[in-house]
Amino acid sequence: MAERSNFDLFISNASEGSRPVLDEKFVPVKMEKGQYVFFEGDEPSFLYFIESGVIESNIVHGDGKLHIFHFDFPGDFIGEGVLYDQVVTPFSAQVRKDAQLWRISRKDLDPIMEKDPVFKEHLLVSLGQKLDSSYMKAHCIAGEKVEKRVMCALLRAIDQNGLNSHCGMRLDSPLTNRDISGLIGSTEESVSRIMSRLKREGIITTEKKNLIVLDRDTLMQRLREE
Repeated sequence: MAERSNFDLFISNASEGSRPVLDEKFVPVKMEKGQYVFFEGDEPSFLYFIESGVIESNIVHGDGKLHIFHFDFPGDFIGEGVLYDQVVTPFSAQVRKDAQLWRISRKDLDPIMEKDPVFKEHLLVSLGQKLDSSYMKAHCIAGEKVEKRVMCALLRAIDQNGLNSHCGMRLDSPLTNRDISGLIGSTEESVSRIMSRLKREGIITTEKKNLIVLDRDTLMQRLREE
């Protein structure tokens, strides 16, 4: 039986009359690490709600260089182009950690949104928050040196998906040098040097492949320095 605790919380934002319809129209989909949910250039046809796992939105350029737009976590949705008549998806969505998704087609979602302005407003507000997060990322890395871009990526990651641990803020999914370089538009070599220095300084560490930020205040202070 499919997990659904996050999904139940999600559809609780709809009116009572819409919830049974959403429950019927959303279909559970299990996907393994490495699989693609959709590809860059596809026509947006489905909205996906993430019950569990991690999804990476990326583009691979002609020269083979990877650019990561963002990661999405449980409680997020992807495929948001169906909400505003997007013609083609501008990036691919790939599973980074085994995931369970809930999927609904555009043709099933549209009439529900028309009849339920409360649920429609919730989706659009969530979409706006996602766009704000993208703008913040762009502002954070624009024109900055690589070290500050790395720090910004670390802070954003723990703020979005960090869990309190005995010694700091722990990410519930691995964040590799490859991920950070893809997020900030740098090389893995440059990121590796900066991450090694932050570890030596006791600002970050790793535990079972998961990143732990030990000193968030120092990261924030260095990010604000001119």
